Amino acid sequence: MNKEILLASFIFPERVDWFLEYLKTSFDIDKVFCYKNLDDESKVIMTFRITVNTEKPLKFKDLFPNAVIIHKKGDALYTINAINKLIEEKYPESIGNIDNKNVKIDWSEYQNKFILINNEKLCIFNIKRVF
Repeated sequence: MNKEILLASFIFPERVDWFLEYLKTSFDIDKVFCYKNLDDESKVIMTFRITVNTEKPLKFKDLFPNAVIIHKKGDALYTINAINKLIEEKYPESIGNIDNKNVKIDWSEYQNKFILINNEKLCIFNIKRVF
């Protein structure tokens, strides 16, 4: 059985063309989006979908060492761990609630943002889609 996962990879701007070619030739991926991190322009964020066989796990960290599995809600990008941390910090009354799916997040606050964990700290970056 196959499943698609969305990945975000952090790439130096001068390596974007190389990375696009790598995705196209090695994985036949041509639908890639590039985001500028408005808070740290040292790297851009490239997002793309890859199909994995659930019966034969893919070690995507070997193929994409600077990538994380992400999710998208409108124009907000996030990791599951980051959303759990956001809920813990912003909605403390829900702590202990095992099912964070019941917490209603105001996604309008997080449009054009990338929410992730860096060094165990919640980070929310302003992003702008380039292509």
